[in-house]
Amino acid sequence: MALTRGLNDSEIASLLQSVLEDSNSSENVSESENELLEDDIQSDVEDESLDGNESGENIASVQDPNQEFTTHSDSRIITVALPTLRSKSKHCWTTSKGNSSTRTSLINIVRTARGPTRGCKSLYEPILCFKVFFTDEIISEIVQWTNAEIYLNRRIDNASATFRDTCADEIRAVLGILTLTAALNNNHLSTDDLFNNTYCGTLYTATMSRDRFDFLIRYLRMDDKALRPALRPTDAFAPVRKIWDIFIRQCNTSYIPGSHVTIDEQLLGFRGRCPFKIYIPNKPNKYGIKIPMICDSTTKYMFNAIPYLGKTTNTAGLPLGEFYVKELSRPIHGIYRNITCDNWFTSIPLAKGLLNEPYKLTLVGTIRSNKREIPEEIKNTRARKVGTTMFCYDGPLTLLSYKPKPSKMVYLLSSCNEKGTIDDKTGKPDIILYYNETKGGVDTFDQMCSLMSCSRKTNRWPMAVFYGMLNAAFINSYVIYAHNLISIKKRL
Repeated sequence: MALTRGLNDSEIASLLQSVLEDSNSSENVSESENELLEDDIQSDVEDESLDGNESGENIASVQDPNQEFTTHSDSRIITVALPTLRSKSKHCWTTSKGNSSTRTSLINIVRTARGPTRGCKSLYEPILCFKVFFTDEIISEIVQWTNAEIYLNRRIDNASATFRDTCADEIRAVLGILTLTAALNNNHLSTDDLFNNTYCGTLYTATMSRDRFDFLIRYLRMDDKALRPALRPTDAFAPVRKIWDIFIRQCNTSYIPGSHVTIDEQLLGFRGRCPFKIYIPNKPNKYGIKIPMICDSTTKYMFNAIPYLGKTTNTAGLPLGEFYVKELSRPIHGIYRNITCDNWFTSIPLAKGLLNEPYKLTLVGTIRSNKREIPEEIKNTRARKVGTTMFCYDGPLTLLSYKPKPSKMVYLLSSCNEKGTIDDKTGKPDIILYYNETKGGVDTFDQMCSLMSCSRKTNRWPMAVFYGMLNAAFINSYVIYAHNLISIKKRL
C-alpha cells in the first residue's frame, strides 16, 4: 500500500476554492425512484483502523498522490478527479453519472397491484385460506404413503383401532392438532402433556387419543420408499419432493407480490442425520436445513423457495448465488420488480444479467469487498473521513462504498439506473436507506414462523421440512386472509 501524503496549505486553499465554484455552478438532483426510510446498516467487512483525529478535514488525502479526491462537506460525497476507474478484473467504472432522460425508466414502473390472485380474493375464512396451500392433492399423497408404511410395519396381532389405516379426514385432524399447538405455543410439550386433561384440558383428547396421534406422526410418510434408492443420487430431497412442489406451486399462483421483494435464507432447525444439513453460527438454531426463499418485502408473503442440497445442487454451471436468485425470481420474470439481497447472492454479472430478457428485474444488495470488480480507489484509506461515501457507475449500475466506522466499510450495488445521492437528515446514501427498508422480508417471515410454530422434536429430516411447510402455510394464509378482510371492510 502506498504511503499517505499530506496536503500543504496552498494545495488545500486551491482545492477549497474549486469546491466552492463547483457547488455554486451545479445542482444536486436525485434520480432515485424509490421511497426510502431511515434505518441503520451494519458493515459486511472489516478494514484497517483509522488513527489520529477521526473527524478529519474536509479535504482527504489518499493513497496515490497523483489522484485528487475532494470531499463535499454538504453531501459527504467524495469524488475522484479521474473520469474512469479500473478494477483488478479490468472492469471499467465512471466517476460521474451520464446524462439520462427525465422520464422514469420502464423497468422502474410496476403496473400490477400487490394482493391475492382472482381465485383467492373471495376467501374470508381462515380454514379456506389454509386449504389453498395444503390442498386435497397433498393430503391424498400423505394418506397413500402413510398407509403403505403402516402396512409394512403392521403386526397381525395388532388389530386395534390405534394401528388401523388412516384416511384424509384423520390426516386433517392431525394437521388441526399441530395448528392448535402452534397457536397456543404448545409445540414444545410432549404428547403426554398435550393429551393430559389436567394440564391442557380436552382440546386435544376430543380429536383423537394420544396413542393414535403418536402412531400417525411416527408412520407419516410423503413418498414411495421403494423409489428412494433410485432417486437419492440425483435428488436428495426425494422424500418430500412431490408435496413440496405442490406446495410451492400453490404459493406461486395464489399471490401477486409488490414492487419490492427480498431474497434470503431460512434455516429449519434440525440436528439429526441429513445429507445436506449445514451449520450457520449466526442463526438461532445454528444447525439445520437451509432454504433460500423470496418474500414480498411489505407483506412478508413467501411465494417461492428452493432447498439447499449442498454439493448435489445442480446449478447448470452458474455460481450458487446467481443460480438461486434467477430460479427464485422465476414467478416474477418480466413483470418489473426490484430484488433486495445480501452479499451471498449479489454480484456484478448477476445485476447486469437481470436487466435483460427474460428477467427484466433490478437488484439492490450488499457486495463483498473481495469482488474483483470493485476498484481500489473507492476502498478504505486511513485518511478517509468517517461517514463519507464514494460512488462509481457503469451504465445502469451504481456501486458505492460507505464508511460508517473508522475500521468498517460497506459496499452496495444497485442496478436501478440512479444517481448517487445522500439523505440530508442521516448523512447516509439513499441506496443504503432503501436497502435497510426492504432487506428484512425473509427475516421477518422467519420470525413470524417461529412465533407460531408447530415444529416438534423429530429424528427424521422429512418431518422437519413438513413442519416448516405448515409454518409457512400459516403465514401465507394469514396474509391472504388479512388482505381480503381489509378489502371487504373498505368496500363497506
